[in-house]
Amino acid sequence: MAPISVTLARRDPPAAVVALVGEHDAYSSERLENELTVLLEEGLRIVVDLRDATFIDSTTLGVLLGARQRAEQAGLGFALVLPKDEYAQVHQILELTQLGRAFASFSSLDDGLRAARAGQAARRPSKAA
Repeated sequence: MAPISVTLARRDPPAAVVALVGEHDAYSSERLENELTVLLEEGLRIVVDLRDATFIDSTTLGVLLGARQRAEQAGLGFALVLPKDEYAQVHQILELTQLGRAFASFSSLDDGLRAARAGQAARRPSKAA
């Protein structure tokens, strides 16, 4: 089974960091959904670190989207940390599905934690010039 690690960043307000490593598909999506549900029920802001994920499928993406929606409804932050390589599979699936704009996404864990703690769950619309 692909590794999923959960750590708690205890600064105020506390936030959970869920790191996905390797390939994640329908086989690991149930465990991911369970982890995210528990964290949201505890009222934690969530950052999902995808920098070491080499593959996520549509099932995993659906789990992330559902958790983001629940976080937003609860007034909790939910952010993704994406690989720096813009050609990584994670970037490709977000672009292909056009769901990248549905998430608050960052390239560093600190930025993701800052946004999640501020209650950000979706990408903020860019301001027109």
